[in-house]
Amino acid sequence: MDTLVRPVASATEFRAAMAVNRAAWRDAYAGILPAERLDAMTVPSGRELQARYERAVDDERAFLVAVDPAPGAVVGFADALWGADRKAFCERDDAELRAVYVDPERQGEGVGSALVADVVERLPADVDRLALETFEANDDARAFYEARGFERVGSSAFEVDGESYPTAVYARPV
Repeated sequence: MDTLVRPVASATEFRAAMAVNRAAWRDAYAGILPAERLDAMTVPSGRELQARYERAVDDERAFLVAVDPAPGAVVGFADALWGADRKAFCERDDAELRAVYVDPERQGEGVGSALVADVVERLPADVDRLALETFEANDDARAFYEARGFERVGSSAFEVDGESYPTAVYARPV
């Protein structure tokens, strides 16, 4: 793997991460989510981009990018948070891993593993576990997390466009 993992440095870099997000959603969730939803996913710009970037660099959050140093391109990102905005499946001393996405053309190169490892290194000392949810039907994601020491601890659901999709909840000590 020839990438550098670090905190997002600008709104432009955040937008590049959102472009990775869009490509990864289309790749990972084909057959899970409706094609119309995947096709409608956009990359933020303008005020929406700035507002989302400002939330991403909050003190109770780690928004990391994986950057290929040769072209300087963002090839993946991870988003974790601790504090009040975590989802209900998180316990008191958990951090929530909200997202790990890698450009589909760079998957299998260790980028996702490096992002997860760096998130864990940046968590505050009072965090005991890292918890996440992924679509139940996303076998690849479940295998990815299990291979990195996450254990299934429950089930939940994630709503997309008014439809509820079953999720698997995972956690691992940090």
